[in-house]
Amino acid sequence: MRWMSFFTGAALLSGLLCACEPEPEIVEGSAEDHGKALFSDPTITETQANSFSCATCHPTSKPSADGPILPGAPLAGVTRRTSYWGGMELELLRSMNHCLYYFMLSSKSWSAEDERSRALYAYLDALPAGPEDEQAWPFTVPVQISAPAAAGDATAGASVYRRACESCHGAAKTGEGRLVARAPILPDQTLAEHPLGMYTAEQRRLVFVQKTRHGGFLGYGGQMPPFSMEVLSDEQMADLLTYLGVP
Repeated sequence: MRWMSFFTGAALLSGLLCACEPEPEIVEGSAEDHGKALFSDPTITETQANSFSCATCHPTSKPSADGPILPGAPLAGVTRRTSYWGGMELELLRSMNHCLYYFMLSSKSWSAEDERSRALYAYLDALPAGPEDEQAWPFTVPVQISAPAAAGDATAGASVYRRACESCHGAAKTGEGRLVARAPILPDQTLAEHPLGMYTAEQRRLVFVQKTRHGGFLGYGGQMPPFSMEVLSDEQMADLLTYLGVP
């Protein structure tokens, strides 16, 4: 009888809780509205391992001179460009799938009929753009790299770090506020993984340059996208290394 009473009570409680649950909210909107939401949503990849969204790397318009330094091309006008990835890709959907695979840890490509790809296209197509925005965006990634020949400016480097690195890696030396725990704390964690004795000071500098320029490509793994010459100059790279105190 006690067990029967328990189960009866539990069933009644469950029924009451279900009755109290609010009805699902139905939000009506356009495909453009849906695409705008997807643009900043890391769950579009359907994997819990991902914390990045399109907005993590791509501005919607050309950034100001003192604005964020993001590795991805500005997306205003992107639906009317003739090529992507520095001319290496000719289809926007394939370019999107590259991002999903390489940077957002998705093993599933989107098709042209996918509701998400159609909604995201509608949002991107509606972004205000002029003829200049519709030109193919330059994307220069040097295969052969070299460390800056001279020291940079630490004050300028602090600005570069704040605008280009902090959103993913968090505060320098502490990692406070970093986007994901696997993003290394700069510069200490990277230097510890490349200790003097096993690496020269020059090689350690090259590690930072290579990771920044190549991201997860050209022999260096990871989820980080490459910062092209167009978004991060060699002078800014020198300033950044000086700020981080990388000898």
